[in-house]
Amino acid sequence: MAKAKASQAAAESAAGQAGAIDGIPQPKLDWAGRSNQWGTRVKPNAYGLRLGDLNVGIYGEIPDQWQDQTRNPRGAIPRKGVPPLGFAIRDKSDLWAESSGDLYEEAIQRRWAPATDIPWNTLKPLNEGLERAICQVSTELCQYANCDVETITSWQHQMAYGYHEVKQFLATASFDAARQFEAFRKRALSNGGGLGLEGPGQVNRMILESRGGWTEAVTYLFLMRGTFTMTMLRYLERYAHNDAERALYRYTLQDKARQMTYGLEHLQYSIAHQDDMALIMQQLLFIGDRVWAREMKDHVLMEALCVVFAGGISDAGTTGYAIYRQMMGDFMNSYVDTCEWLGVKRQPEMMPNSMTQYLKVN
Repeated sequence: MAKAKASQAAAESAAGQAGAIDGIPQPKLDWAGRSNQWGTRVKPNAYGLRLGDLNVGIYGEIPDQWQDQTRNPRGAIPRKGVPPLGFAIRDKSDLWAESSGDLYEEAIQRRWAPATDIPWNTLKPLNEGLERAICQVSTELCQYANCDVETITSWQHQMAYGYHEVKQFLATASFDAARQFEAFRKRALSNGGGLGLEGPGQVNRMILESRGGWTEAVTYLFLMRGTFTMTMLRYLERYAHNDAERALYRYTLQDKARQMTYGLEHLQYSIAHQDDMALIMQQLLFIGDRVWAREMKDHVLMEALCVVFAGGISDAGTTGYAIYRQMMGDFMNSYVDTCEWLGVKRQPEMMPNSMTQYLKVN
């Protein structure tokens, strides 16, 4: 009986190792030779091997709608039976911008480190009013950065993997925003000041609670708030009081410029491929302008910027306010001109007077 059991066990063991040599399972290799396009050979050029250089043959075929609901990379053979993930954004017109791959490459090549790339040692004691104003502006810019991170990441995971260029670029954009939060927090705490008063947050909430799709969020995050932030950063760099601040604003501007490039190119693509998108954006901005106008009634940021531009409190109401109005004029003219460039008609009489008053400036 014992011999019979031993013989049966040996037979079962042998059966379990069918195709094995000395007990080592032999590979099946049933996956080998399976490729939609074998023999592809991409080569680096003078700029290296970039993300966009991989878009050859079927690997560069980007359909108007991505049907696959898994994490299957574009061009790979799908595996049967993989449970779907239910991506909400599967239409190219809902997220695409042709420059996404190039913007990704630029972002990883031009990354900077606030700890070492900002010359913090150039900070010198400022008069208390000016230091408080810079700290207040830095506090609100921290809030902007937080909003950027949360908005981008809340939509990124809903995007289908067929459009990996966009997903990869947005990964760098959320990291850029995290770095900006770090940098402006460091500025507020590095020169004898500290964080200031929390901003009203109405525009942040509007951006974060956009539910009509990623294109709606882009409209508010980049077209509206992005244009304002870029304008403000340019003026802050122009009226910076030391090399540390100049470097901080300059680095942040280069990050924001990439985001604006993606955002505006996406809006342009979406409008070109969706019949009523320009009208939808017109309605979105009608609502957004009123939220923006309510937030701008808060005097804190305006007064802080006036103090920064004037170099202190004493001239904030004259010299500082004149520069602030010039900045707001630049913002409003750029905002309206960009809308017109996109084909989104704006009628000044339909916009809040607190915004259109600056269209007459400059």
